[in-house]
Parts: sequence; structure tokens; C-alpha cells
Amino acid sequence: MVVLIVETNMKNSEQKIFRNLALQTTQIQQPAFYQSGHKFKRFITVGGALLSACLLCTNVSALEVAGNFHKGDESETKGFSFVLADNFSKGSDLYWSVAYNSLDKVKVEWNNDELFFKIDTVDVLMSYRHKIQSYNSFFKNLTIEYQLGASVALTENKFTWPETPGLEEEVRLFSEKNDINAVAGIGAHYKLDRNTAINFGVKYQPNFSEFGDVTSVYLGLSYRFGRGVDY
Repeated sequence: MVVLIVETNMKNSEQKIFRNLALQTTQIQQPAFYQSGHKFKRFITVGGALLSACLLCTNVSALEVAGNFHKGDESETKGFSFVLADNFSKGSDLYWSVAYNSLDKVKVEWNNDELFFKIDTVDVLMSYRHKIQSYNSFFKNLTIEYQLGASVALTENKFTWPETPGLEEEVRLFSEKNDINAVAGIGAHYKLDRNTAINFGVKYQPNFSEFGDVTSVYLGLSYRFGRGVDY
């Protein structure tokens, strides 16, 4: 009888150990699953944007590639962007563009504190370009561009306040991957030669997730393949 009780207790103990091991394994694997899911969503987002660009590029008139440096309205905010663009048809003033943007040290205020995060996005924009008609040697090479579109977030930004006496741990999520926000801009292109132009302008996101409005000015160069710059 005593032997039976001991064996039963040993079996119960073994079952508890196996249950605990299974629970620990699940808890360890779950974050990896979520991370894989986030990576997969990011891959789909970037891949979709690039696929859209490739589909648009099948009928490109002359693909334009640009690189710009950005300076945010906050003193520490800065970043860069890479842009693919072209007009919808030869001679048209309507353009499409797909851009990858990265801004570092974007500020958000919460709990009487200033926090800084890195924001990566893919922008899909439509724009209208207006060539300045002038006899002036400077203005005749200038084209104004008005942009409007959507910005897709590639980064998740959150902050965790540690548990303190009398207060529980608090997590604040400021942006999630795949958040979609409106973006607008106004810029200018100054033609240097047949294929090259200087770009400068302002990019404005009126309400980027929980960051509020995000504004940056940019300066860069663009190079147009094919027939060359026609603006």
C-alpha cells in the first residue's frame, strides 16, 4: 500500500514537471512567433510597395531616382530618404513616387517626459509638377511639386515604465508596424543638366500615429534615366 502511494505521488510529480516544461517552452516560443509575424508583415509591406513600383515601372517614361537628407522641426531629428518616381505618361504633369524614409530621434512627450524614437516608413505619393515659365535664367530651370499620399510605418515604437511602489508596470505604444498615415509635401526641382536636378522642400505628416504632426525639410539630388529631365 505504501509503495502504491509513493508511485502515485511520483507520477503526479512527473506530470507537474512535464506541464511546467511545456508551459515554459510555450512562453519562450511565443515571442519568437510574434517576432516572426512582425517580420513577415514588414516583408509584405515593403514587398508590396516595391511590387507596386515595379508594376508602375513597366510603362515608365524615364525613371527618376533621388536621395535626400532630412532635417526635422525638432533640433535632434534628422534622417534620409530614397525615392523612385516617374510621370504617368510622356509629357504629363502628374507623377507617382515610392519612397523609403528614415527619421531618427523623433520626439514625443508623455508623462511629463520627452522620449525619442526612430521612425521608418514607405510613402506612396501622387504629385503635380508645375514648371515655372520665366525668362529669368534661374526660374526657368525651376519646377514646383505638390505631393499627397499615404505613409506606411515599418517600425514599432513603445516605451515601458518599470513597476514602482504603488504603481504597476505601464506600456505605452506610440506607433505600430503597418500604421497608415496621411502625408503631404511641397518641393522644388532645379535642373542642373539634362539628367540631374537639385531637390528641396518640406514633408508634412499631420498626425503620425501617437506622435502628432511630424515635419521635416529636405535637400538632395535626383537623376533621371532615359530621355532626361523634361521639367
